[in-house]
Amino acid sequence: MTALFWILLGLAVFAFLLAVQMRMIISVALRRALAAHFGGLPTDTPYRLAVVEAAAPAPASEAARHLADTYPNPLSHLRLARRACLIAPLLILLVLAAGRLVLGVI
Repeated sequence: MTALFWILLGLAVFAFLLAVQMRMIISVALRRALAAHFGGLPTDTPYRLAVVEAAAPAPASEAARHLADTYPNPLSHLRLARRACLIAPLLILLVLAAGRLVLGVI
């Protein structure tokens, strides 16, 4: 049972780290695409806000609408990574609690 605990814990931590990496890489790629299309630097605040806003059901700014129209697949991956970043820490805590209370591993 301890091997199962460590495998589950490793998978949960891996999922969390993968989701964080996906969020960073996709965000940088989308900001670079906005900078190439509209001009400026990828680190400009309007581009950062546009990436955040593009995940909303109805984006309001021109940059966010451009992202939603041009890059729907990366935006769906970004939404998935955001959900995984919220769920994975809870899953890690549940696995740790189960290991402590049920299995007596920790």
